[in-house]
Amino acid sequence: MAQSNSFKTIEANAKNTMALLKDQSIRQLPRNYTIWYEYLTESNPDLVRRVNELMETDGKFTDKIASEIYRDFFTFEKENKAIQESNRIVQKSMDSVMVNLNATTGDFSNYGEQLSDFATKADSLSVTELQDVIGEIVSQTSTMSDNAMKLNDSLDSASKEISNLRKLLAEVQEEALTDGLTGIANRKSFDAALAKATSMSLETNTPTCLLLSDIDHFKKFNDTHGHPFGDQVLKLVAKTLTGGIGRTATAARYGGEEFGIILPNTELDEAVDLANDLRTAVSSKKLVKRSTGEDVGKITMSFGVALYTPREDALTYINRADEALYAAKNAGRNQVKHLQSGLAQTG
Repeated sequence: MAQSNSFKTIEANAKNTMALLKDQSIRQLPRNYTIWYEYLTESNPDLVRRVNELMETDGKFTDKIASEIYRDFFTFEKENKAIQESNRIVQKSMDSVMVNLNATTGDFSNYGEQLSDFATKADSLSVTELQDVIGEIVSQTSTMSDNAMKLNDSLDSASKEISNLRKLLAEVQEEALTDGLTGIANRKSFDAALAKATSMSLETNTPTCLLLSDIDHFKKFNDTHGHPFGDQVLKLVAKTLTGGIGRTATAARYGGEEFGIILPNTELDEAVDLANDLRTAVSSKKLVKRSTGEDVGKITMSFGVALYTPREDALTYINRADEALYAAKNAGRNQVKHLQSGLAQTG
């Protein structure tokens, strides 16, 4: 929310991270600092979960754990491997095609020369010579046909390999833009969708609205009922939000228990109404632990809504929605607030 973006909060998080590294005798390396800063701010719940699991297994934070966490959450190794594999497959396919293409091209050239030579000399050839030339042409035709078939096979094989490659790259791209827990868009995808929506808003002179929402008291809920059940709640919320918006809208897990929804071609009053509909839909869900059958009550969400201002940068726009969200939580939670003329208003 707005306060979490303040320099004081960032400075405090940085100091806490350094203190933790020192207290736990963890080497003060940039890689370790990055991991534990994310861990302490809880901005990446999947990272928190992974660190906890590995720590429980190994008993302490080792270089092996650090390497594994950093590789999975802070590098693009998987995407790089996919690109390298793409290059290898394309190169292999093209090499095979070129070998057969060169052979077939050579056959066509020889075949053409032979036919031209035959046409020129046919009248002066004896029957025996004519039979020899025709025999050679038949042989050359058969060779050319074989090579043409090989070329066709290699083209067909290359086509299949490239088709499979396209599927692989699409899967990698989809994974890179999807939140691993909830299956909806992640922060990276959210940023791209917001940039696209605001750009389109400028080009078409149409309104765009942004909703930022937060599950009320989620940390307390998580601590009481356990992280696995908390994960199920996040999945339920994600499903409810995506099911309540139109096809042109984008719902994303913005971070932790916070979600963002981008609404192209939507007026402010329409966005506020939608936010209230989503808030009601979430709070109507009955939560029951499957393992015990225990009714654990309901969850509620607070929403902040902001209308895009032409030529406003993304950070300013997000901060305005964040301020509205903070106003909703500060006013008692389970409600919608929107910003208009710099003031938080009741939705």
